[in-house]
Amino acid sequence: MNTTRCGWSAVATVLALLSCGVAAAAQTNTGQISGTVRDASGGVLPGVTVTVTNEGTGIEWTEVTTSTGTYTVTNLPVGTYKVTVQLEGFRKAEKSGFALTADGRITADFGMSVGGLTEAVEVTAVRGETVNRTSGELARVIDSSQIQDAALSGRNYLELTSLIPGAVQLEDDQMAVTTGLGTGGTVINGNRGNSNNLTVDGGFNLDSGSNGSMINNVGIDFIEQVAIQTSNFSADKGRNSGAAISATP
Repeated sequence: MNTTRCGWSAVATVLALLSCGVAAAAQTNTGQISGTVRDASGGVLPGVTVTVTNEGTGIEWTEVTTSTGTYTVTNLPVGTYKVTVQLEGFRKAEKSGFALTADGRITADFGMSVGGLTEAVEVTAVRGETVNRTSGELARVIDSSQIQDAALSGRNYLELTSLIPGAVQLEDDQMAVTTGLGTGGTVINGNRGNSNNLTVDGGFNLDSGSNGSMINNVGIDFIEQVAIQTSNFSADKGRNSGAAISATP
């Protein structure tokens, strides 16, 4: 009998560890760039080599377009990107300046004209899309300039949520919130503060017993951006019913 109990206890422990691993893996702090490559007549071009380059680090990701002329490059860290497409018999095309946010989805479509690979068509200073055509979530991103310029009385990054529509800070003494690590005072679209899901660099940042406090209040001087998804976000953000607040150092 004791052996049976020990066996079930071991199984329960393993299952609990596995579920924790799944929850951790579900969090994401990266984005994707996708698109379609066509020729001058509008026909899709399969077999095109697509190179996505992080302009800050120089790291490259390479994909080849499918039979429908589409490509998708995932798990891209936050940063500014350049996308280059090349195919024998066509001019190389390049677009740069894509600002990718945490869990961002940017569409970069290309039209290639006939020519040699030594010829190139370059488009610079491209911005991220004002309308997201890839996913349906409602989201806002607080960028580094807003973070550094905002007058935050308690130096608490959750105060940044007050910059988006539908967010209210219920606690006047933000310094007390900072030192106490409480989350209950951040209400977004009427949801309780402890229903928000907080992550930092993709890692869970909530006391999983109550959701009422953070594990760590990251200093705002170390934060590059804060992405806040308020509704219709994808399943990897579905742990809690409130907003998904993701800080990227």
